[in-house]
Amino acid sequence: MKRYRLVVAANDILSDPSRRRAYDLFGAGWSTHPDNGGSACSSDHTTRQRWSGFHDNNSPAGNATWEDWEKWHQRNSRGAQAPVYTSNGGFVSLVAFVVALSAMSQASRVDEHQQYFADRIELVHNDCHENIQRRKDGTKELSSADLAILRFMRSREQGGTNTYVIGAGPRRILIDTGEGKASWSQHILSLLSSERTTISDALVTHWHPDHVGGIADLLSLCPQARIYKHNAAEGQFHIDDAQRFGTDGATLRAFHCPGHTTDHMAFVLEEEDAMFTGDNVLGHGTAVFEDLRTYMTSLKRMQNQFSSRAYPGHGSVIEDGPMRVSEYIEHRHQRQHEVLSVLAQSSKTAQAVDRAGKRDDAQADSLVTGEMSPMEIVKVVYQDVPENLHTPAAGGVVQVLQMLAEEGKVVQSADHHRWRIMEDSGDGLSKHGS
Repeated sequence: MKRYRLVVAANDILSDPSRRRAYDLFGAGWSTHPDNGGSACSSDHTTRQRWSGFHDNNSPAGNATWEDWEKWHQRNSRGAQAPVYTSNGGFVSLVAFVVALSAMSQASRVDEHQQYFADRIELVHNDCHENIQRRKDGTKELSSADLAILRFMRSREQGGTNTYVIGAGPRRILIDTGEGKASWSQHILSLLSSERTTISDALVTHWHPDHVGGIADLLSLCPQARIYKHNAAEGQFHIDDAQRFGTDGATLRAFHCPGHTTDHMAFVLEEEDAMFTGDNVLGHGTAVFEDLRTYMTSLKRMQNQFSSRAYPGHGSVIEDGPMRVSEYIEHRHQRQHEVLSVLAQSSKTAQAVDRAGKRDDAQADSLVTGEMSPMEIVKVVYQDVPENLHTPAAGGVVQVLQMLAEEGKVVQSADHHRWRIMEDSGDGLSKHGS
């Protein structure tokens, strides 16, 4: 403590310019030491008298350096302070304590990092789960197909055209574009946003307005999308038979199957062995066609191209696609049979009238000639169909008659408005299905 007081007194002297000057000139200032009981305000003479007793070899006032103060303290203290040593056990305990403290600190930091990474993993897991669930929910809303086929998304207005978004990545394929309704465009925009994806390629099954009507809307949403179609229009890309289109999770193979239209294309999904049948095969009712013989040929070829589901251009998904194609083929054969039966019966009635001698040469109807118009045939064959559908049905009957004429089973009248069965073909039924 005495040493500390000397250091404080020296610091007071040396840090104050006026005291430092008095100390340099007269040695004044030491009177402020607490042991002397003096005052810094004493006169120079008194100060010199009080200070003079220290001007000997033992006085620290001879110099203000630290070494002199230290020497003076050692000479006047009872003895030099001995160094303090710790025992080996104490040192080992101290080192062990420091090591333990460091280990605890490191363990705490490791726990913090582990918790951070665990939280991050949990966040990523939750985000992936939400994305998968969102895709499942979207599939439930957009398709009646089984949820095992998650890559298919189907959107359609009630009774309208089906459009399919195919794939699982950021760039997907669209089959058909709908009628061009604003609701379709809004639906596709919502779907693309929720799935964080875009349409890279649009495949059009055929030229009918209810399948190409949304092309402009699609390009406004996805300007980079490429439009593919058989017999492509300007600015579009042509589709060849057997051409393949790929995206994440799906490969599509084009299959040219004219009949409904001459440019009609179906698409086989190779991963699922399923087919997008366009309007050749529908989810309800039957299809119309431009040329029956060509259509029948296409149906027979389609039947062997896939083994599972059919995704039609209209109506619900067909679980057994090939079976539905077989039913279409059988239905067409049945219609041919019915038309031949009606004409055969008309011919028999005319022959009976002729044998009875009741024929009037002025008459020219089915009772006399056995000839019938397509609409007369419709009224017999389609008698259970609403009358407002008879006109389009008559178009199908004309297609049947033309095909039967090519087979030599029926003949057209001179005025091209009526048809009759060939006399040498019997009732024509024996050749059915050939």
